[in-house]
Amino acid sequence: MVNNFKEEYVPINGISQYFLHILNPNKDVLIMLHGGPGIPNSYAAYYHQSYLNFCNVVYYDQRGAGKTQLKNKSEDESLCLDVLLEDLKQTIQYAKEKYDTNRVFLVGHSWGSVLGTQYILKYPHDVCGYIGYGQYITMSRQDRNWYEHLKKKVLKLGKNEDVKKLNTVDCDFPNITRDKYDEGTILLGGLEAKYGYKASDWIEIYEKSPIMTLEDWGMIEEEFSQKLASDVFYDYDICNIREYQVPVYYILGRYDEWTSSIIVEEYFNTINAPQKGLYWIENAGHMMDTDNPKDFFDAIQNIIKQL
Repeated sequence: MVNNFKEEYVPINGISQYFLHILNPNKDVLIMLHGGPGIPNSYAAYYHQSYLNFCNVVYYDQRGAGKTQLKNKSEDESLCLDVLLEDLKQTIQYAKEKYDTNRVFLVGHSWGSVLGTQYILKYPHDVCGYIGYGQYITMSRQDRNWYEHLKKKVLKLGKNEDVKKLNTVDCDFPNITRDKYDEGTILLGGLEAKYGYKASDWIEIYEKSPIMTLEDWGMIEEEFSQKLASDVFYDYDICNIREYQVPVYYILGRYDEWTSSIIVEEYFNTINAPQKGLYWIENAGHMMDTDNPKDFFDAIQNIIKQL
């Protein structure tokens, strides 16, 4: 045990994957799907814990990330969406057996929202519901919005050097080469860290974590993670998918321009699901679980009560 967390390595799909549990007497289980790819959110479990007194929570470092990658040193060829979906399938089965329950919910952030969405489309009967935040819908529109929002902000601040950097980005997503796409999104990511909305310093939160270290967290294999992101994100678009067989809920940061909450809301209004809901979190951007954790986890608790 580390600061009331239970840590373990679990055999999943041929490798030992790192799990961190926040335990609760009831039978509801959240499986947290982190972003990146390659940026585990187990580092923030200590920061989340005081808001999570209503369920069990399972954080796991996906293949290629964090302590899972440190232990296994996975190679490029083993990291693709299909393999990560199989990892998640076995993770869900493990959680059901461990907690003796079928009440399992997926919570996907950013890259994890892609993984979670693709999972419920492929295996709709495995979980009781899906909750997405920092949700990806259409990469071309969301990346263009991200670019335009950052450029407007940088111009307003008169940051000429960064304006020059933005002018090098070909923002005609996705009608650009893969190399240009990768270069552009990496540059946007750096400027997002500098100018994007944040009510919290999530890097500082991570640095104080009793769970992770700089070595554990970082982009342990940055090019490795970037290749996975590029493979999946480059032409990702679910706008034509309107039917879901599992309850779908989205939690939106009021100031999330990275994955444009407005675009997510537009898509949400077009979909059919057994149950669905939309929650707005004030004073929050893309990292709403650290920007405004109380309102964020209150929303999740409310969703689980409905289900």
